[in-house]
Amino acid sequence: MNAMKTRLLTLALLLAVPSALAHGTMVAFFGGQIAESGEYRAEFAVRDGSIRVWLRDHDDKPVKATGKATLLLGGQKLEADLTPKGDGLIASVPVKAKDKLTAVLGLNVDSKPVSLRFQQAEVVMPAVSGAAEAGRVAFEAVCATCHGSALRGTDGGPPLLHEFYALGSAHGDDVILAAMNEGAKSHMWKFGDMPKPQGLKDGQDKEVLAYIRAVQTANGLGGSPADAHSGHGHH
Repeated sequence: MNAMKTRLLTLALLLAVPSALAHGTMVAFFGGQIAESGEYRAEFAVRDGSIRVWLRDHDDKPVKATGKATLLLGGQKLEADLTPKGDGLIASVPVKAKDKLTAVLGLNVDSKPVSLRFQQAEVVMPAVSGAAEAGRVAFEAVCATCHGSALRGTDGGPPLLHEFYALGSAHGDDVILAAMNEGAKSHMWKFGDMPKPQGLKDGQDKEVLAYIRAVQTANGLGGSPADAHSGHGHH
């Protein structure tokens, strides 16, 4: 009963997040980095094979823009035109979400230049064994389609390599396990509701969680990896 009350309280707090952040605080809606330049806010995300940019005003309303991106990647300089896609921009470039890179965006909004710079560290993929290795296999088969093989998200789902999901955050083990077993309602991101994953067998949820925690820990998020054989005790 206490566990259920705790879960309901956690979900209630999470559902309140958007309204609490809506007044002046920069919020990344698609799991990317966010920065401000004058009147505008830009969210930047690296996907496998492309980069995404969303430009918004201070009320978080989408702003139409054109522009180019210059990437410094592996000692090479890449330039790409940004073209409209949905409420944002996209450029197809030979990158991976896990890559270390620097991006300089040169945008044009109503004939006004907007320049922003972003940096991304390389994802550390730790050597895992036991339950975490079994979780890695299951994650790649079931979860990576939406959350990305580097855990940095895709256009279909949020990044799990994020402080929102770190050990000790509001998204504790219980919340993540519940999402794997029941799906989840959208409350922070703009990806829509998460359906119940198809393909996870009994017990694999805890193995996947162990893998997620191992990758988070290797990249400086949270404390110790979760024990795949423990109960739903962390909040």
